[in-house]
Amino acid sequence: MEQPEHRAERLVLRYLDVVARHEPVEATRIGLEGLDGELPDLDPVALAARSRDLAVLAAEVASTRAALAALPGRAAREATGDLELLGAELEFRRYQLDVRPRLLLDPLAVLDTVAAAIHELLAWDDGSPADRCRRLEAASQRARRVPVLLEQASGLLATAPAPHLEVALQRLPGLLTLVRDVLPERAELLGVDVSPARDAGEVAAEGLEAFAALLDELGDDQPGEWRLGPEQHATVLRSALGTVMDPSQIEDRARTWIARMRERLAEETGEAWAWRFPGEALERDVDRRIRRSLAMIADTAVQRGALLDEACRAIAEARAFATAAGLVDVPPAERLRVREVPPYLRGLAVAFVTQPPPLRPETGCTYYLSPVPAEWSQQQARAFLRAFSPAALRSLAIHEGYPGHVVQLEHAALHPRLARRLLSRPVFAEGWAVYIEREVAEAGFGTDGSSAVSAADYRAIHLRNELRIATAALVDVGLHAGELADDDAVQLLVSAAYQEPAEARATVLRSQVTSGQLSSYFVGGEEFTDLRSEVERREGVAFDLERFHQRVLSHGTPTVPLVAAALATDAPARRPFATRR
Repeated sequence: MEQPEHRAERLVLRYLDVVARHEPVEATRIGLEGLDGELPDLDPVALAARSRDLAVLAAEVASTRAALAALPGRAAREATGDLELLGAELEFRRYQLDVRPRLLLDPLAVLDTVAAAIHELLAWDDGSPADRCRRLEAASQRARRVPVLLEQASGLLATAPAPHLEVALQRLPGLLTLVRDVLPERAELLGVDVSPARDAGEVAAEGLEAFAALLDELGDDQPGEWRLGPEQHATVLRSALGTVMDPSQIEDRARTWIARMRERLAEETGEAWAWRFPGEALERDVDRRIRRSLAMIADTAVQRGALLDEACRAIAEARAFATAAGLVDVPPAERLRVREVPPYLRGLAVAFVTQPPPLRPETGCTYYLSPVPAEWSQQQARAFLRAFSPAALRSLAIHEGYPGHVVQLEHAALHPRLARRLLSRPVFAEGWAVYIEREVAEAGFGTDGSSAVSAADYRAIHLRNELRIATAALVDVGLHAGELADDDAVQLLVSAAYQEPAEARATVLRSQVTSGQLSSYFVGGEEFTDLRSEVERREGVAFDLERFHQRVLSHGTPTVPLVAAALATDAPARRPFATRR
């Protein structure tokens, strides 16, 4: 009889089979070969088959987990963890397919597929010329199939919530640029015949324009409901994000954290007041003191064309500090690309990191940062740049780059277990980035010449960001599990998190469209804080911070409780970058 540990490994491979059968764009993302020219079939019969395959696999995962529960030892524990992650992934995919069918309720579902279908093939400029030509050919094949995909999606789309429709309409011009301009430009760059790529792009553009007309019609209809409600919001928190906290815990802890961080920011800006405003008496009104200090930091913003260069300098500083401080094993610098966010991916997050494809981990990560849109006025551009001052770019570089997401994702990409490379939970990923930035701030980033930005400016931005992640969690819970109004959410972000009104409206839009995601930062930070406290209590004077980080990074991107269980049994550290220090 097959052992449960071996059955667990087989079920993970079965998951790859389901992806290959139904989701060729996801297959490209993770590095499966042979499907790069395909698009998913959205015919109702095909979607029903996808649902059945997911349900069958979910049932087998549940029965195997039950069999593993009675087995002792590290192998059984790790296999159980793999299946816990796989079970959550299957639950969320079934939720988006059957419970709250995204294809019926959200035009972004198919537009995300179109963008990823081509972007995943063109984003990586590694490999031989033959490899790049093959990816271009596959991207052109997909472009030709875009009209069929969009026609199928149009037949499914019943309604569109206003926030989702707004972002979808923002994305369409960028997608048209992708197929009409980027595809043939890549052919020119590779020195091959441009005609196939240009023709394919025009075919895709016709489909996108027809879909845009449908979205215009939907804009005249009664908009769909974007609030999830408490039950579905809780499902997203558990299955998609991987948290153990319920909404009431999130709210209670967020309010406590906001009060604590506001007090610390008041102290920080008070201590730096004479340096920032020489000759002025200390402003006693805490709110005015904080706002004036943050405004002065924003005044250091770079010029319109210098944002990406400044971001690269910030990444270099963050990497140098992470290496010198000895907080983590740092991967080689050449494994990270820094790129502007392409137009077809804009509209929500300003900065983000993409992980290496799980089956092609050698390709490394990409750090994306949105540029100032060319069509923006000077006033709009200046407001954007003030929000991403040099100090704010250092905070982003630490969170997204070193020792944040890039370090964690690179460790996860080289995990020997397939499940730990394939299956990740956002609460762990964001929790690590939030937690480790706190460690960087505590270690003194910006002091002793470690940054071109003053330590005082960095600390103020770090504390402001702490207010923002906690307030964003309150907004996410209030909007989706409560009855928080849009205007009240904006006011909360302006008053408690020191966002400008335009920033606050963008945060509210992001929360409406990506339900649960904005909770993951604060919730993850809290779960990591709890984990650190638990391990320190257990180990006492033997606790070693660097070893703790090495062990935490040795388990992929799972839930925090899975890592806590591994650390409780003294699981060894995996250190693929130990020799790079």
